[in-house]
Amino acid sequence: MRQILAAILSWGSWLWGQTWYDVNGGTDGPIDVLYAWQGALYVGGRFQNIGGNALQAQGIARFVAGQGWQRVGPGLGAGGTGAIYAITEYQGKLIVGGEFAGIGNSSAQNLAAYDPTTNTWSAVGGGVSGPVYALAVYDGELLVGGGFTQVGNPPQYIAYFARWNGSQWLAPDPSNTSQLLMGGVPRAFGLFQNKLYVAGSFVAGYYNNTDLAYLAIWNKAQQRLDPAYPSGQGPNNNIWCATVWNGKLYIGGDFTIAGSASGKLVTFDGNQFQSVPGAPTSGSVRALLPVGSDLYVAGSFTSLGNGTVVNRVAKLSSTGSWSALGSGLGPTIVSSLAWYNNALYAGGSFTQDGGGSLNVGYIAAYGTSAPAALHQGFLAQPFYIERLPEGVYFLVAQGSLQDKRLRLWDAAGHLLHESPLSLNPGDKYPLLLPPTGGLYLVEIQGATGERYTFKVVPPLGVSY
Repeated sequence: MRQILAAILSWGSWLWGQTWYDVNGGTDGPIDVLYAWQGALYVGGRFQNIGGNALQAQGIARFVAGQGWQRVGPGLGAGGTGAIYAITEYQGKLIVGGEFAGIGNSSAQNLAAYDPTTNTWSAVGGGVSGPVYALAVYDGELLVGGGFTQVGNPPQYIAYFARWNGSQWLAPDPSNTSQLLMGGVPRAFGLFQNKLYVAGSFVAGYYNNTDLAYLAIWNKAQQRLDPAYPSGQGPNNNIWCATVWNGKLYIGGDFTIAGSASGKLVTFDGNQFQSVPGAPTSGSVRALLPVGSDLYVAGSFTSLGNGTVVNRVAKLSSTGSWSALGSGLGPTIVSSLAWYNNALYAGGSFTQDGGGSLNVGYIAAYGTSAPAALHQGFLAQPFYIERLPEGVYFLVAQGSLQDKRLRLWDAAGHLLHESPLSLNPGDKYPLLLPPTGGLYLVEIQGATGERYTFKVVPPLGVSY
Protein backbone atom coordinates (compact mmCIF):
# COMPACT_ATOMS: atom_id res chain seq x y z
CA MET A 1 0.00 0.00 0.00
CA ARG A 2 2.84 2.42 0.85
CA GLN A 3 4.45 1.76 -2.52
CA ILE A 4 1.17 2.40 -4.33
CA LEU A 5 0.59 5.63 -2.37
CA ALA A 6 4.08 6.84 -3.27
CA ALA A 7 3.37 6.05 -6.90
CA ILE A 8 0.10 8.00 -6.77
CA LEU A 9 1.86 11.04 -5.32
CA SER A 10 4.61 10.77 -7.91
CA TRP A 11 2.14 10.54 -10.82
CA GLY A 12 0.14 13.38 -9.37
CA SER A 13 3.25 15.50 -9.84
CA TRP A 14 3.46 14.29 -13.44
CA LEU A 15 -0.15 15.21 -14.11
CA TRP A 16 -0.29 18.53 -12.26
CA GLY A 17 3.23 19.90 -11.90
CA GLN A 18 6.95 19.28 -11.85
CA THR A 19 8.77 16.28 -10.43
CA TRP A 20 12.12 14.49 -10.52
CA TYR A 21 12.94 12.02 -13.31
CA ASP A 22 15.54 9.35 -13.83
CA VAL A 23 17.97 10.26 -16.63
CA ASN A 24 18.02 7.11 -18.76
CA GLY A 25 19.45 4.84 -16.08
CA GLY A 26 22.07 7.37 -14.93
CA THR A 27 25.49 6.16 -13.80
CA ASP A 28 26.76 3.51 -11.38
CA GLY A 29 28.71 5.92 -9.18
CA PRO A 30 28.68 9.47 -7.76
CA ILE A 31 28.61 12.50 -10.05
CA ASP A 32 30.73 15.50 -9.05
CA VAL A 33 30.23 17.95 -11.91
CA LEU A 34 27.67 18.75 -14.63
CA TYR A 35 28.45 21.06 -17.55
CA ALA A 36 26.15 21.94 -20.45
CA TRP A 37 28.14 22.52 -23.66
CA GLN A 38 27.43 22.39 -27.38
CA GLY A 39 24.03 20.73 -27.12
CA ALA A 40 25.05 18.07 -24.60
CA LEU A 41 25.21 17.69 -20.83
CA TYR A 42 28.72 16.59 -19.86
CA VAL A 43 28.90 14.55 -16.68
CA GLY A 44 32.00 13.95 -14.58
CA GLY A 45 32.44 11.86 -11.46
CA ARG A 46 33.48 8.55 -9.95
CA PHE A 47 31.52 6.10 -12.08
CA GLN A 48 32.46 3.32 -14.49
CA ASN A 49 29.25 2.71 -16.44
CA ILE A 50 26.36 4.77 -17.79
CA GLY A 51 22.81 4.18 -19.00
CA GLY A 52 21.88 1.54 -16.46
CA ASN A 53 25.27 -0.24 -16.76
CA ALA A 54 24.74 -0.54 -20.52
CA LEU A 55 27.90 1.28 -21.56
CA GLN A 56 31.36 1.58 -19.98
CA ALA A 57 32.57 5.17 -19.65
CA GLN A 58 34.80 5.77 -16.64
CA GLY A 59 34.62 9.19 -15.03
CA ILE A 60 33.34 11.16 -18.03
CA ALA A 61 30.27 10.88 -20.27
CA ARG A 62 27.65 13.03 -21.94
CA PHE A 63 23.88 12.92 -22.16
CA VAL A 64 22.26 14.20 -25.35
CA ALA A 65 18.53 14.90 -25.41
CA GLY A 66 16.91 12.70 -28.04
CA GLN A 67 19.93 10.37 -28.21
CA GLY A 68 20.76 9.25 -24.68
CA TRP A 69 24.14 8.49 -23.10
CA GLN A 70 27.42 8.59 -25.02
CA ARG A 71 31.11 8.14 -24.40
CA VAL A 72 33.29 11.23 -24.88
CA GLY A 73 36.02 10.65 -27.45
CA PRO A 74 37.78 7.35 -28.11
CA GLY A 75 38.43 4.78 -25.40
CA LEU A 76 36.51 3.96 -22.25
CA GLY A 77 37.07 7.15 -20.29
CA ALA A 78 39.63 8.13 -17.67
CA GLY A 79 42.27 5.70 -16.41
CA GLY A 80 43.74 5.08 -12.99
CA THR A 81 41.41 6.39 -10.30
CA GLY A 82 39.32 7.64 -13.20
CA ALA A 83 37.61 10.52 -11.38
CA ILE A 84 36.54 13.85 -12.92
CA TYR A 85 35.80 16.69 -10.49
CA ALA A 86 35.76 19.87 -12.60
CA ILE A 87 34.86 20.92 -16.16
CA THR A 88 35.08 24.18 -18.11
CA GLU A 89 35.65 25.45 -21.67
CA TYR A 90 38.90 27.05 -22.81
CA GLN A 91 39.99 28.01 -26.32
CA GLY A 92 37.21 25.98 -27.95
CA LYS A 93 37.97 22.79 -26.05
CA LEU A 94 36.34 21.08 -23.09
CA ILE A 95 38.77 21.05 -20.15
CA VAL A 96 38.37 18.38 -17.46
CA GLY A 97 40.22 18.09 -14.18
CA GLY A 98 40.25 15.31 -11.66
CA GLU A 99 42.27 12.38 -10.50
CA PHE A 100 43.20 10.17 -13.44
CA ALA A 101 46.12 8.60 -15.29
CA GLY A 102 45.37 8.94 -18.98
CA ILE A 103 42.05 9.62 -20.64
CA GLY A 104 40.73 8.39 -23.98
CA ASN A 105 43.67 8.24 -26.39
CA SER A 106 45.86 10.51 -24.25
CA SER A 107 48.30 9.93 -21.38
CA ALA A 108 47.19 13.19 -19.72
CA GLN A 109 47.62 13.34 -15.96
CA ASN A 110 44.75 14.88 -13.95
CA LEU A 111 44.10 17.65 -16.51
CA ALA A 112 43.02 17.14 -20.12
CA ALA A 113 41.32 18.80 -23.10
CA TYR A 114 38.67 17.30 -25.38
CA ASP A 115 38.51 18.64 -28.95
CA PRO A 116 35.01 18.12 -30.42
CA THR A 117 36.20 18.77 -33.99
CA THR A 118 38.65 15.84 -33.94
CA ASN A 119 36.92 13.82 -31.18
CA THR A 120 40.26 13.40 -29.39
CA TRP A 121 41.80 14.01 -25.96
CA SER A 122 45.12 15.73 -25.23
CA ALA A 123 47.14 16.75 -22.19
CA VAL A 124 47.02 20.35 -20.96
CA GLY A 125 50.51 21.67 -20.37
CA GLY A 126 51.89 18.27 -19.42
CA GLY A 127 49.32 17.82 -16.65
CA VAL A 128 49.61 18.33 -12.89
CA SER A 129 50.87 16.12 -10.08
CA GLY A 130 47.67 15.79 -8.05
CA PRO A 131 43.89 16.01 -8.20
CA VAL A 132 42.16 19.02 -9.74
CA TYR A 133 39.01 20.31 -8.01
CA ALA A 134 38.35 23.72 -9.59
CA LEU A 135 38.65 25.23 -13.06
CA ALA A 136 37.85 28.69 -14.41
CA VAL A 137 38.82 31.02 -17.24
CA TYR A 138 39.94 34.55 -16.35
CA ASP A 139 41.54 37.21 -18.53
CA GLY A 140 42.55 34.71 -21.21
CA GLU A 141 44.05 32.18 -18.82
CA LEU A 142 42.91 28.82 -17.49
CA LEU A 143 42.91 28.82 -13.69
CA VAL A 144 43.48 25.44 -12.05
CA GLY A 145 42.96 24.64 -8.37
CA GLY A 146 43.61 21.35 -6.61
CA GLY A 147 45.83 19.14 -4.50
CA PHE A 148 48.91 19.27 -6.76
CA THR A 149 52.36 20.62 -5.95
CA GLN A 150 53.91 20.45 -9.44
CA VAL A 151 52.72 21.34 -12.94
CA GLY A 152 53.99 20.56 -16.43
CA ASN A 153 56.66 18.27 -17.80
CA PRO A 154 59.44 18.90 -16.87
CA PRO A 155 57.81 19.80 -13.57
CA GLN A 156 57.57 23.27 -12.09
CA TYR A 157 56.89 23.70 -8.38
CA ILE A 158 53.59 25.55 -8.30
CA ALA A 159 51.27 24.33 -5.56
CA TYR A 160 47.46 24.21 -5.32
CA PHE A 161 46.69 27.16 -7.63
CA ALA A 162 48.22 27.59 -11.09
CA ARG A 163 47.65 29.45 -14.37
CA TRP A 164 47.90 28.10 -17.94
CA ASN A 165 47.93 30.72 -20.71
CA GLY A 166 47.74 28.27 -23.60
CA SER A 167 51.49 27.83 -23.97
CA GLN A 168 53.08 27.98 -20.52
CA TRP A 169 52.41 27.61 -16.81
CA LEU A 170 52.54 30.67 -14.57
CA ALA A 171 52.42 31.04 -10.80
CA PRO A 172 49.77 33.36 -9.30
CA ASP A 173 52.60 34.77 -7.18
CA PRO A 174 56.09 33.95 -8.52
CA SER A 175 57.68 34.73 -5.13
CA ASN A 176 55.49 32.21 -3.27
CA THR A 177 54.95 29.27 -5.58
CA SER A 178 54.60 26.73 -2.75
CA GLN A 179 53.22 28.89 0.08
CA LEU A 180 50.42 30.84 -1.59
CA LEU A 181 47.71 28.70 0.05
CA MET A 182 48.02 26.60 3.19
CA GLY A 183 46.06 23.74 4.70
CA GLY A 184 43.64 23.21 1.82
CA VAL A 185 42.80 23.77 -1.83
CA PRO A 186 40.66 26.01 -4.04
CA ARG A 187 37.14 24.71 -4.65
CA ALA A 188 35.69 27.61 -6.64
CA PHE A 189 36.66 30.77 -8.50
CA GLY A 190 34.33 33.75 -8.85
CA LEU A 191 34.58 37.06 -10.72
CA PHE A 192 32.82 39.85 -8.85
CA GLN A 193 33.24 43.62 -9.18
CA ASN A 194 36.20 43.02 -11.51
CA LYS A 195 37.99 41.04 -8.83
CA LEU A 196 38.88 37.36 -8.99
CA TYR A 197 37.86 35.56 -5.79
CA VAL A 198 39.48 32.27 -4.80
CA ALA A 199 37.40 30.14 -2.41
CA GLY A 200 37.99 26.74 -0.86
CA SER A 201 39.20 24.75 2.12
CA PHE A 202 42.52 26.53 2.72
CA VAL A 203 42.88 27.82 6.27
CA ALA A 204 45.50 30.45 5.55
CA GLY A 205 47.83 31.91 2.93
CA TYR A 206 51.38 33.21 2.91
CA TYR A 207 52.94 31.44 5.86
CA ASN A 208 49.86 31.20 8.08
CA ASN A 209 48.05 34.46 7.33
CA THR A 210 44.60 33.47 8.60
CA ASP A 211 42.99 36.66 7.26
CA LEU A 212 43.19 34.94 3.88
CA ALA A 213 41.36 31.83 5.11
CA TYR A 214 38.71 30.22 2.86
CA LEU A 215 38.26 33.32 0.65
CA ALA A 216 40.82 35.65 -0.90
CA ILE A 217 41.24 37.95 -3.90
CA TRP A 218 43.86 37.15 -6.49
CA ASN A 219 45.36 40.41 -7.73
CA LYS A 220 46.68 39.61 -11.20
CA ALA A 221 48.26 43.02 -11.76
CA GLN A 222 50.33 42.71 -8.57
CA GLN A 223 50.55 38.87 -8.75
CA ARG A 224 49.60 38.31 -5.13
CA LEU A 225 46.71 37.36 -2.83
CA ASP A 226 44.83 40.19 -1.14
CA PRO A 227 42.37 39.94 1.76
CA ALA A 228 38.72 39.74 0.71
CA TYR A 229 37.25 40.77 4.08
CA PRO A 230 38.21 42.83 7.14
CA SER A 231 40.59 41.21 9.58
CA GLY A 232 38.91 38.50 11.66
CA GLN A 233 35.64 38.71 9.70
CA GLY A 234 35.99 35.65 7.44
CA PRO A 235 34.10 32.35 7.26
CA ASN A 236 34.80 29.74 9.92
CA ASN A 237 34.86 26.73 7.61
CA ASN A 238 35.14 25.51 4.03
CA ILE A 239 33.60 27.24 1.01
CA TRP A 240 32.41 24.87 -1.74
CA CYS A 241 30.76 27.15 -4.25
CA ALA A 242 30.39 30.78 -5.29
CA THR A 243 28.34 32.58 -7.93
CA VAL A 244 27.18 36.08 -8.79
CA TRP A 245 23.42 36.71 -8.70
CA ASN A 246 21.28 39.79 -8.13
CA GLY A 247 24.35 42.02 -7.90
CA LYS A 248 25.96 40.10 -5.05
CA LEU A 249 28.46 37.30 -4.62
CA TYR A 250 26.68 34.27 -3.13
CA ILE A 251 28.85 31.83 -1.20
CA GLY A 252 27.93 28.36 0.09
CA GLY A 253 29.78 25.81 2.16
CA ASP A 254 30.32 24.11 5.52
CA PHE A 255 30.68 27.35 7.51
CA THR A 256 28.16 28.46 10.11
CA ILE A 257 29.24 32.10 10.29
CA ALA A 258 31.01 34.56 7.99
CA GLY A 259 31.73 37.82 9.75
CA SER A 260 28.43 38.84 11.34
CA ALA A 261 26.38 36.69 8.93
CA SER A 262 25.18 33.18 9.71
CA GLY A 263 23.88 30.19 7.78
CA LYS A 264 25.24 27.88 5.12
CA LEU A 265 24.61 30.42 2.35
CA VAL A 266 25.65 34.07 2.65
CA THR A 267 26.17 37.03 0.36
CA PHE A 268 29.16 39.32 0.01
CA ASP A 269 28.86 42.88 -1.31
CA GLY A 270 32.60 43.50 -1.65
CA ASN A 271 32.99 44.72 1.93
CA GLN A 272 31.04 42.48 4.30
CA PHE A 273 29.06 39.27 4.49
CA GLN A 274 25.30 39.29 4.93
CA SER A 275 22.89 36.54 5.97
CA VAL A 276 20.36 35.18 3.49
CA PRO A 277 16.98 34.94 5.25
CA GLY A 278 15.64 31.38 5.18
CA ALA A 279 18.93 29.81 4.07
CA PRO A 280 19.84 26.35 5.43
CA THR A 281 21.51 26.39 8.83
CA SER A 282 22.63 22.74 8.95
CA GLY A 283 24.38 20.41 6.56
CA SER A 284 26.32 21.99 3.73
CA VAL A 285 25.72 23.99 0.54
CA ARG A 286 27.70 22.42 -2.32
CA ALA A 287 26.27 23.91 -5.54
CA LEU A 288 24.74 27.18 -6.74
CA LEU A 289 23.12 27.81 -10.11
CA PRO A 290 21.55 31.14 -11.10
CA VAL A 291 18.86 30.85 -13.79
CA GLY A 292 17.18 34.17 -14.53
CA SER A 293 15.31 35.42 -11.46
CA ASP A 294 15.93 32.18 -9.55
CA LEU A 295 18.94 30.80 -7.68
CA TYR A 296 19.05 27.02 -7.28
CA VAL A 297 20.83 25.83 -4.14
CA ALA A 298 21.95 22.27 -3.42
CA GLY A 299 24.01 20.29 -0.93
CA SER A 300 23.54 17.99 2.04
CA PHE A 301 20.97 20.09 3.94
CA THR A 302 17.49 18.64 4.47
CA SER A 303 15.59 21.76 5.54
CA LEU A 304 15.58 25.52 5.26
CA GLY A 305 16.20 27.96 8.07
CA ASN A 306 12.48 28.07 8.86
CA GLY A 307 12.30 24.27 9.14
CA THR A 308 10.67 23.63 5.74
CA VAL A 309 11.77 20.23 4.41
CA VAL A 310 13.50 20.53 1.04
CA ASN A 311 15.81 17.47 0.96
CA ARG A 312 19.08 18.77 -0.43
CA VAL A 313 17.88 21.09 -3.16
CA ALA A 314 15.80 24.28 -3.14
CA LYS A 315 15.05 27.42 -5.11
CA LEU A 316 15.47 31.03 -3.98
CA SER A 317 13.58 33.68 -5.95
CA SER A 318 14.70 37.26 -6.48
CA THR A 319 11.88 38.31 -4.12
CA GLY A 320 13.54 36.37 -1.28
CA SER A 321 11.07 33.49 -1.12
CA TRP A 322 12.26 29.88 -0.91
CA SER A 323 10.54 26.82 -2.38
CA ALA A 324 11.10 23.07 -2.44
CA LEU A 325 11.64 21.18 -5.68
CA GLY A 326 9.21 18.31 -5.38
CA SER A 327 10.31 15.84 -2.75
CA GLY A 328 13.97 16.71 -3.28
CA LEU A 329 16.71 14.09 -3.55
CA GLY A 330 18.48 11.72 -1.18
CA PRO A 331 19.72 10.14 0.92
CA THR A 332 23.09 11.91 0.69
CA ILE A 333 24.56 14.90 -1.21
CA VAL A 334 23.67 16.89 -4.34
CA SER A 335 27.08 18.03 -5.59
CA SER A 336 26.38 19.80 -8.88
CA LEU A 337 23.61 21.56 -10.81
CA ALA A 338 23.20 22.47 -14.48
CA TRP A 339 20.52 23.88 -16.75
CA TYR A 340 20.15 21.81 -19.92
CA ASN A 341 17.41 21.44 -22.52
CA ASN A 342 15.12 23.78 -20.53
CA ALA A 343 15.31 21.68 -17.37
CA LEU A 344 17.27 21.55 -14.12
CA TYR A 345 19.69 18.62 -13.76
CA ALA A 346 21.28 17.57 -10.47
CA GLY A 347 24.21 15.25 -9.86
CA GLY A 348 25.70 13.83 -6.69
CA SER A 349 25.86 10.74 -4.50
CA PHE A 350 22.07 10.44 -4.11
CA THR A 351 20.22 7.40 -5.46
CA GLN A 352 16.55 8.27 -4.90
CA ASP A 353 14.13 11.14 -4.86
CA GLY A 354 13.49 12.63 -1.44
CA GLY A 355 10.43 10.48 -0.86
CA GLY A 356 12.21 7.24 -1.72
CA SER A 357 9.65 6.37 -4.42
CA LEU A 358 11.91 6.81 -7.45
CA ASN A 359 15.33 5.26 -7.95
CA VAL A 360 17.81 7.44 -9.84
CA GLY A 361 21.40 6.70 -10.79
CA TYR A 362 23.23 9.65 -9.20
CA ILE A 363 21.65 12.10 -11.66
CA ALA A 364 18.09 13.41 -11.93
CA ALA A 365 16.16 15.97 -13.98
CA TYR A 366 13.44 18.21 -12.63
CA GLY A 367 10.56 19.33 -14.83
CA THR A 368 7.11 18.61 -16.21
CA SER A 369 8.33 15.78 -18.46
CA ALA A 370 11.07 13.20 -18.48
CA PRO A 371 14.38 13.89 -20.30
CA ALA A 372 13.78 14.11 -24.04
CA ALA A 373 15.57 10.86 -24.86
CA LEU A 374 12.72 8.91 -23.28
CA HIS A 375 10.25 10.47 -25.69
CA GLN A 376 12.31 9.58 -28.75
CA GLY A 377 12.59 5.84 -28.35
CA PHE A 378 15.31 5.59 -25.68
CA LEU A 379 14.90 4.39 -22.13
CA ALA A 380 18.34 3.14 -21.21
CA GLN A 381 20.26 0.65 -23.26
CA PRO A 382 19.72 -2.23 -23.99
CA PHE A 383 15.99 -1.56 -24.55
CA TYR A 384 13.58 1.09 -25.78
CA ILE A 385 9.87 1.65 -26.44
CA GLU A 386 8.50 1.43 -29.96
CA ARG A 387 5.09 2.71 -31.08
CA LEU A 388 3.67 1.40 -34.35
CA PRO A 389 1.56 3.72 -36.54
CA GLU A 390 -1.65 2.02 -35.41
CA GLY A 391 -0.81 2.91 -31.80
CA VAL A 392 0.54 -0.44 -30.59
CA TYR A 393 3.41 -0.21 -28.08
CA PHE A 394 6.27 -2.69 -27.72
CA LEU A 395 9.27 -2.93 -25.46
CA VAL A 396 12.19 -3.78 -27.77
CA ALA A 397 15.41 -5.40 -26.51
CA GLN A 398 18.65 -4.05 -28.00
CA GLY A 399 20.73 -6.38 -25.85
CA SER A 400 20.10 -9.26 -23.50
CA LEU A 401 17.30 -8.58 -21.01
CA GLN A 402 17.28 -11.47 -18.58
CA ASP A 403 15.81 -11.94 -15.09
CA LYS A 404 13.78 -8.72 -15.07
CA ARG A 405 10.25 -7.96 -13.95
CA LEU A 406 7.83 -5.75 -15.84
CA ARG A 407 4.99 -3.87 -14.12
CA LEU A 408 2.30 -1.68 -15.66
CA TRP A 409 0.53 0.93 -13.49
CA ASP A 410 -2.24 3.41 -14.21
CA ALA A 411 -2.30 7.05 -13.05
CA ALA A 412 -4.39 6.12 -9.99
CA GLY A 413 -1.67 3.79 -8.72
CA HIS A 414 -3.37 0.51 -9.70
CA LEU A 415 -1.11 -2.35 -10.75
CA LEU A 416 -2.57 -3.52 -14.06
CA HIS A 417 -0.04 -6.12 -15.08
CA GLU A 418 3.08 -7.80 -13.73
CA SER A 419 5.19 -10.51 -15.32
CA PRO A 420 8.76 -11.83 -15.51
CA LEU A 421 10.75 -10.51 -18.44
CA SER A 422 13.53 -12.31 -20.29
CA LEU A 423 14.31 -11.13 -23.82
CA ASN A 424 17.09 -11.69 -26.31
CA PRO A 425 18.39 -8.91 -28.58
CA GLY A 426 15.73 -7.95 -31.09
CA ASP A 427 12.83 -9.50 -29.16
CA LYS A 428 9.66 -7.44 -28.72
CA TYR A 429 7.33 -7.55 -25.75
CA PRO A 430 3.80 -6.12 -26.19
CA LEU A 431 2.66 -3.57 -23.63
CA LEU A 432 -0.96 -4.38 -22.77
CA LEU A 433 -2.55 -0.95 -22.49
CA PRO A 434 -6.29 -0.58 -21.74
CA PRO A 435 -8.41 1.13 -24.45
CA THR A 436 -9.40 3.95 -22.10
CA GLY A 437 -6.51 6.29 -22.86
CA GLY A 438 -4.75 8.27 -20.14
CA LEU A 439 -1.30 8.01 -18.59
CA TYR A 440 0.46 4.73 -17.73
CA LEU A 441 3.73 3.94 -16.02
CA VAL A 442 5.93 1.08 -17.19
CA GLU A 443 8.47 -0.15 -14.64
CA ILE A 444 11.28 -2.62 -15.28
CA GLN A 445 13.23 -3.92 -12.30
CA GLY A 446 16.31 -6.12 -12.26
CA ALA A 447 17.35 -8.82 -9.84
CA THR A 448 19.92 -6.52 -8.19
CA GLY A 449 17.37 -3.77 -7.57
CA GLU A 450 18.04 -1.46 -10.53
CA ARG A 451 14.83 0.10 -11.79
CA TYR A 452 13.78 2.02 -14.88
CA THR A 453 10.49 3.83 -15.22
CA PHE A 454 8.88 5.65 -18.10
CA LYS A 455 5.43 6.89 -18.93
CA VAL A 456 3.24 6.09 -21.94
CA VAL A 457 0.22 8.14 -23.01
CA PRO A 458 -1.60 6.11 -25.70
CA PRO A 459 -4.32 7.61 -27.91
CA LEU A 460 -7.84 7.01 -26.67
CA GLY A 461 -9.31 3.68 -27.88
CA VAL A 462 -5.97 2.05 -28.77
CA SER A 463 -5.03 -1.23 -27.11
CA TYR A 464 -3.21 -4.41 -27.94
